[in-house]
Amino acid sequence: MAFINHFAEAEDELKYVHDERTSRLKATRAVIILGPLIFLGFFMMTPVFSSNQAFATFNITTMVIVGFFALAIFATTNRHYIEWRWLDMLPFVAMTIAAAVLMAVLLRTTAANDLDITKISVVFFGLIYFIASVAFVANVKLFVIWAIGTLGVFIGFMDNHGIDVDEMYHTIVNISFFLLFAIFSNWEADRRARAMYVARQELNQERKKTEKLLYNVLPQAVATRLRAGEVVADSFSDISVVFIDIVGFSKLSKQLTPGHLVEQLNGFFLIADQCADRYGIEKVKTIGDCYLAVSGGTASNGPGAKDAVSFAKDVIAEMQSRATEGGIDIQLRVGIHSGPVVGGVVGTNRLAYDYWGDTMNIASRIEGAAEPNGIAVSAATYYQCTGSHEFDLPETITLKGVGDTVIYRIKPDIAE
Repeated sequence: MAFINHFAEAEDELKYVHDERTSRLKATRAVIILGPLIFLGFFMMTPVFSSNQAFATFNITTMVIVGFFALAIFATTNRHYIEWRWLDMLPFVAMTIAAAVLMAVLLRTTAANDLDITKISVVFFGLIYFIASVAFVANVKLFVIWAIGTLGVFIGFMDNHGIDVDEMYHTIVNISFFLLFAIFSNWEADRRARAMYVARQELNQERKKTEKLLYNVLPQAVATRLRAGEVVADSFSDISVVFIDIVGFSKLSKQLTPGHLVEQLNGFFLIADQCADRYGIEKVKTIGDCYLAVSGGTASNGPGAKDAVSFAKDVIAEMQSRATEGGIDIQLRVGIHSGPVVGGVVGTNRLAYDYWGDTMNIASRIEGAAEPNGIAVSAATYYQCTGSHEFDLPETITLKGVGDTVIYRIKPDIAE
C-alpha cells in the first residue's frame, strides 16, 4: 500500500470501506455530536463574547452550526452514507466557516479586550483537527485534502485581516504540528484498520476451510450442535438404510495393482456421492468396498424409501456405464431396509455421525442376498415404494441373525 492506503483490488477496497464505516458508525455519530459541544464550550468561555453585538453574532453562528451538525448526524442514517465518503467533510467545513465568522468578531474586538487571536486559533485548530482525524473513517485522502485546504483558507484569512507576518508564521508552524499529528493519526488508524481487515479476511478463509472439512465429516446441523457443547443423540422412527457392496471384491483385488484398485474404488465412491447429492441421500461412511447411506436421516430428505431405491438404481446404472468404458466389469449388490434407528456422535477422535440399530443390521444382511447388479429390499421398504418402482414377486429367505425375512428384488433396466 502507498502513503494513501488503498487495496490493489477495487472490490477489496469497496468492501473494506463498507465494513469499516459500518462498524464505526456509532463512533462517528458520537464525534459529530462532540464537535459542536467542544465548539460551544470553547467560545462560551472566551470573554470577548460578553458584548451584545459579539454575543448576538455568536448565537446566530451557533444555531447555524448546530443545525448543520444535526443534518450531518441525519446524513449518517442514510443508506448511502457508507458509500458517500465525501459526506465526512460537510460538518467540518461548517465548523471551519463558523470559526472564520467568530474569529472575525474576535478581530473586531481584540484591541479592547487584549485577546491574542493567533493563540486562540492554534487551540481551536488543534481541537478541530483532532476530532476530524477520528471522524474521517476509511477516508485518508479526503481528510488530507480537507485539512490542508482548511489551513490554506486560514492563512488567507489572516493575511486579509492584517495579521503580522512573524505572528502569522509562528501561528502556521504551531497549527502545522497539530495538522501533521492529525494526518498521521488518521493514516495510522486507517493502516491498522486495513491490517485488521486483511487478518479478518484470512481468518474467515481459514474458518471456511475448516467448516468445509468439518461438514464433509459431519452434517452441518450436527456440527453446529457439537460446537455448542451439545451431546448429539437422535432417534429416528422411520429411515431407509442403503448398503452397496462390490461383488467379488477380494478376487478383484488380486487381479489389479494397488494403484489401479484404489482408482476403481475411488470411481465407485465418486459415482455414489454424486447420486447421493442428486437424491438428497446422506452418505454415512465407507467400509472397505461397502458404501453405507441413509434416506430420512439428519442430512437427508424424507423418510425417502422411494429416493433410496432411485439412488441405488442410478449407482448401478452409472457403474455399469463406467465398466463398459473402462473394460473392467465391476458389479454391485444393494440391500435396503426401512425402520427405526438411533443416530449420534460418539468419541473425541475422528468424529463421525453414525447410525445404530437392528435396521442397520437387517439392511446389511439383505444386501448379501441381492443378485449381482441387483437390488433387494425388505417388505417395509417395498410398501413405501408401491407405485413408484416395479419389483419381482416376494421371496422368503433366511438371514443370519435375523431369521425368515420377506424380500423383493428389482433390477435396473440397463443391467438386464
